Amino acid sequence: MANTAVKEEIGASADRLWALVVDFGKIDWIPGAEGARTEGKGPGMVRILGAPGAEIRERLESVDEARRQIAYTIPVGNPLPVTDYRATMTVHARGADRSELEWACTFEPKADVSEADVTAQVHGLYGMLIGWIRDKLGAG
Repeated sequence: MANTAVKEEIGASADRLWALVVDFGKIDWIPGAEGARTEGKGPGMVRILGAPGAEIRERLESVDEARRQIAYTIPVGNPLPVTDYRATMTVHARGADRSELEWACTFEPKADVSEADVTAQVHGLYGMLIGWIRDKLGAG
């Protein structure tokens, strides 16, 4: 099993960042995700992105309020060439108006892809997503 993480500081309080991260069903910070929908609530809920037949289904596995951490999997439609993908998003306070988002995952690369290639893809994807989170929070 491989793993990697991206950690980036964000110019917003940990409370503001956590409020965005923990609201798993609300992803208006992702451009083009306006049609996303959810099934269920709390751990076990699924958020569905994309058109029928090309859906990405992300399942919220756990929420740890004390640690400001969520965990999720992508059991259907993972855009990455991996299996057994599990991600965590953890918010760390870095002062009154700064925080750090740690986005980590474990995965098994598919047979035709190297761990290094998948890691590079994950870092690029998480970097783009964190940029959109910054934009949503108005936080450089």
